[in-house]
Amino acid sequence: MSTQISNDGKATERQRKYIGVLSSQGKEKLGKDFSIRKLASQKGINDWDAMSMEDANRLIKEVKEMIESPVEVKAPAEFQVSEQDLIKRIAEKKEEKEPEASQSPVPTTHTYMIQLIIPEDKLLPLSVVLEAMRLGYIVLQEVRA
Repeated sequence: MSTQISNDGKATERQRKYIGVLSSQGKEKLGKDFSIRKLASQKGINDWDAMSMEDANRLIKEVKEMIESPVEVKAPAEFQVSEQDLIKRIAEKKEEKEPEASQSPVPTTHTYMIQLIIPEDKLLPLSVVLEAMRLGYIVLQEVRA
């Protein structure tokens, strides 16, 4: 068996190594919660040792498209936190802190940070909303060499 062709139809060593590289790139671009294994299991690929060449090729193609796509394309929903989940988490954190705050004579200020990946055409409307809410924000633009 060579590194290019697998006689038994299983994914080649080269494909497996490339999936590992894509996993690292996915974590860099899409966040630390990105998981190729999770994505693969949703596609029905649960046994990495028995993964076929076709399954590996489909997985590589899909992950590559996610990584190389423009910023406006979002990661799959399973790697995102919904607005309701975020509100719920913040409310839970406030509830946890409120008993402590009532005992403390000095009020505390909580700072939350949210990272958004948005297309350029949505930047102005988003900044208007944030300014209307009197929220401070910093805009960072990805620069590629």
